[in-house]
Amino acid sequence: MNQPFDEKTLSKMSMFGLTEYEARVYLTLIVKGGLEASKVSKYADIPRPHTYSVLKSLQMRGLVTVIPEAVNRYRAVPLDEGMDLLMEEQEKQLSYLRDAREELLSEIKPKEAIPTNHQSIVLLYYGRQNVYKLVDEMFARCEHTCDIMTTANGLVRFYKYFSDKASEFRNKDIKVRFIAPVTPQVEDFALKLSQLVELRHIDRLPYIRVVLLDEKEVLFAEFFDDDFKSTGRETGIWINQAELTKMMKTMFENTWQNTVPYEKKGEPSPSSD
Repeated sequence: MNQPFDEKTLSKMSMFGLTEYEARVYLTLIVKGGLEASKVSKYADIPRPHTYSVLKSLQMRGLVTVIPEAVNRYRAVPLDEGMDLLMEEQEKQLSYLRDAREELLSEIKPKEAIPTNHQSIVLLYYGRQNVYKLVDEMFARCEHTCDIMTTANGLVRFYKYFSDKASEFRNKDIKVRFIAPVTPQVEDFALKLSQLVELRHIDRLPYIRVVLLDEKEVLFAEFFDDDFKSTGRETGIWINQAELTKMMKTMFENTWQNTVPYEKKGEPSPSSD
């Protein structure tokens, strides 16, 4: 086969909204110049019956022009112009999607995921972004206390994604207590976080996050990838069962009493006594 392009280039073209056949034909004409349909089919390595429909599609999108001759030849617009045209198409499509999104949000009123009555329920969440969204929703309902346990890397993630909320809690006199292993690798973030919440050090925790709010609701989140990324494999279990939240409150209090306040851990310099 005489393809004037490799599969990597072909794949990149598909990112601009071209089908495989459209990408093959357009790239062939870019590299080979003006060609008759039969030669386009040969060099692009696509079935002859599809060649004319693909050329017609590219013409309609402004990517190919016809050179009128006894046997018509086809010529591609310059690659930079073609890329600009395809990007404009994608931008318009994105604009249409945004408009459709707003219309759907205004037209369709979803049932509340978490009931406002006192019914006890359990909800499962998959994926770190979904768990973070849940945490954000929980914080919006918080009125008095917020207790959190997580790993050292979890401390960094919390500061990166929820430090603004922690500042808001402080301004509203909402008490936030945070337990995490403060390792040397996260010391800088721990220092910043300690200015917003009550932070205590614990030697070790499993790869799990516990968020307990107002003794009303609790989130258990297990993360398989304990990194700093905003996405990852994470499973969250949300529960508002009264007895369980009280039990978790007792567990947190016991852990809190057996941990070390961060400011007493050896700062401002990590020298040992």
